[in-house]
Amino acid sequence: MQESKETEMKISVTRCYTLAWKSFSKWWIPLCLISGIIFVFEIVPRIVVRADVNELKITARSSLTAISENDLAKLAEISPKVRAQTTRLMGKITRFGLYIFPFIALLTIILLMYANWAVKNRQETRRPLTTLIYIALVHVMLAIGKLLAFFFFFFPGAYLYVKLFFVSLIMLEGGKGAGEAIKISWQMTRGNFWELFLIVVMNTGIQFLSLPTVIGTIPATGFVNTARAAAFRMIWEEGSYAGR
Repeated sequence: MQESKETEMKISVTRCYTLAWKSFSKWWIPLCLISGIIFVFEIVPRIVVRADVNELKITARSSLTAISENDLAKLAEISPKVRAQTTRLMGKITRFGLYIFPFIALLTIILLMYANWAVKNRQETRRPLTTLIYIALVHVMLAIGKLLAFFFFFFPGAYLYVKLFFVSLIMLEGGKGAGEAIKISWQMTRGNFWELFLIVVMNTGIQFLSLPTVIGTIPATGFVNTARAAAFRMIWEEGSYAGR
């Protein structure tokens, strides 16, 4: 009987965003503070590699001009430069990815923890740093899996993204291991796929619209994670997962 209740529990997108806005408006200071730190660590690598990117663009344009003019001598002269610049740029991106991406993942987990508290409207005991690091590592591995799925197959990638939407929150809330959290997230999203897919699309739209303002990405990041936590809490509590 409980499984039937969990399966039939439906989420309201309107109610989800209403709860998210109410929660965010009360907890916007810590949410924006953490989002701001994430923003700094996301933008610094872009600033550092900007000169390399611009240099490669200029060289690439020269290569295209040489190809269009069928200037083989010029193309032979430019090609080694393109390879060297590409290698240097990819090396920097790889180094940033190895060091900064896991740290951003850890900050994202901390942001989700505060977003979950915001929806509850109460601060609870913080998870130990080791637990947060473990959840962040799971977050990174799942993110890589989702990106690969999106790269090769968009629709299976979107499906996987939605089905694993709550893994980090389940680990934060229920103290579950990665395997069990994946299983529960798969169950929680059953019967609510399209509503959650709409939330993912709307969250992506909010972040996309905030990009031109640059600084607007800080509150946008805090709000969309609060919306994610709001959707989680609605299903977690009303679907009787809280006692599991």
